[in-house]
Amino acid sequence: MREKNHSDKKENSSAGCCGTSGNLHKKTSDNSMQPDEDGTNKTVSFFVKGMTCMSCVRQIEAALSECPGVGDAVVDLAEQKATVSFNPVKTSLDNLKAVVETAGYRVVENKSDSLDKTTSRSGLLFKQVFSPPPLMIGAAAAIAVVGFYLGLITLVSDWYNARMQFEEYRWWILALAAGLGVQATLYSFLRIRLNGKNVKSAKSSLAASGGMSTASMAACCAHYLVAFLPALGLPFLSAAAAGLAEYQTQLFLLGVLSNLFGIGVMLRVMQKNGIIPAGVLSSYATFGLRRENQ
Repeated sequence: MREKNHSDKKENSSAGCCGTSGNLHKKTSDNSMQPDEDGTNKTVSFFVKGMTCMSCVRQIEAALSECPGVGDAVVDLAEQKATVSFNPVKTSLDNLKAVVETAGYRVVENKSDSLDKTTSRSGLLFKQVFSPPPLMIGAAAAIAVVGFYLGLITLVSDWYNARMQFEEYRWWILALAAGLGVQATLYSFLRIRLNGKNVKSAKSSLAASGGMSTASMAACCAHYLVAFLPALGLPFLSAAAAGLAEYQTQLFLLGVLSNLFGIGVMLRVMQKNGIIPAGVLSSYATFGLRRENQ
């Protein structure tokens, strides 16, 4: 009798295991569920409708991460997709979907269903880039450039000369400020989107452009230092300071070109990490001529 019961339990255990395996296999085919490298957790992706900003992303990621058995949860705003690694013994795909819907969002089967009729991927990208945190940082950077310029000339001369200099070179100053502001906005967005990873080149580009812009503006007030340098024991720099004043326009142009190059690097990093769809930058760079020729 004991052997028979033991045999029945073994058969039931095997049947239960197979049944579980069958269910998992079915989910794998229907919901792109795949086992992780350790063979324990499963990874599944599904589309979410209703996300409009990075705050929505963080809310969904936090809700999924608090679910028992979830090892990792990553939400892509541009793709409108959530990717979750979880232990199928502790939770299920239905539970994960229920968590998302409890947070106030909808789980849909197709990507097209996750986008509103008036929403496109480029529109979502625009909302991500110009969401309050990155946009505020970019605006602060642009204002800081103008403030630095006026403050520096006021320091070495006076407020009247600062206003006169700004009136003369205002378009160059505003171009430098706008360029650095755009870079700061894109860089802030990249740090949020990539969690600080793979932004080394973008960070170097921002630092280089900022340094070039600073040098360009500092050259504008170099001639004000000619009278002070001998008193400071640096008479040999007087000629250099006076010479820089003759190349103000060229230095401004170099600063603007540096900003444009930096913006290009930022956009390239975004495309490399899949934030900007492949081919978008090249189509805009050729003004659509390549597409028309094809």
